[in-house]
Amino acid sequence: MKNLVIIRGGGELGSAIACTLHRTGFRVLILEQAQPTATRRRVAFADAMTRGEATVERLTCHKAEELDEAKRLLKHGEIVMLDDADGRYISWFKPNVVVDAITADKPLGTNKQMAPFTVALGPGYCAGRDVDVVVETGRGHSLGRLVYEGFSSKGDLAAASGGETDTDASLEHIIFAPAAGKLEIMQSISLLVKQGDLLARLTDKKDQVTEVRAPFDGVLRGALPNGRKVKVGQRIAELHPTLEQEECFTISDKARCISGSVLEAVVAWSTAHQKKLRFF
Repeated sequence: MKNLVIIRGGGELGSAIACTLHRTGFRVLILEQAQPTATRRRVAFADAMTRGEATVERLTCHKAEELDEAKRLLKHGEIVMLDDADGRYISWFKPNVVVDAITADKPLGTNKQMAPFTVALGPGYCAGRDVDVVVETGRGHSLGRLVYEGFSSKGDLAAASGGETDTDASLEHIIFAPAAGKLEIMQSISLLVKQGDLLARLTDKKDQVTEVRAPFDGVLRGALPNGRKVKVGQRIAELHPTLEQEECFTISDKARCISGSVLEAVVAWSTAHQKKLRFF
């Protein structure tokens, strides 16, 4: 399809990239897993997997139930999401660009054979071997730097050591599940909570309830949706001590920086290859 970019992952970073690319004229298809793990749901299109659609900064992403519906929505200029954690639909759409926006300590299968141009965020991928370019995601001087040969920084690897890193929250701001069970979030995202306030309940198969209370005063920046079955140690929420409440509904500075770098990489590549591309 003309001017199509596929983004793997609809969390905070993938959604920021989707917004930037959509606003600059690209068609955007997001591939997400059936049970997204993004906690910053007010700035993540991943929420469309459970709600049918999700809006981030006045842009709405629509979940498609089948390929033909996705193709129709894309032709109408919509941001579209499909249930496809493994990227099996990539070959069907034949995009010119694939962006892996799932930052993890192990590669999730994105490779240069998927599209003429491939981009990956953070650690795990080797630029020039696995993908064409890697974007630095660790905060600091190199945030957003485009790596065309080799791996991203050790800082990225350290950040990914805790698993999903599609957020710029520090580890001390992340609330992890102390037990397995069905999740019930007791506070709304963006609310101010006090130390000791009940944040969530986890109910296991034997109907035993584990309470999760706020470890400090702060704003509930994000949380998994109610009803989600979680494992011990899984990220379930983010609590920030100094965040302004309205910031829960806007893309972070880190995500904007990374999305701008992805746009730079895509435009630079398309300009260099414009005579060979289908969408220029």
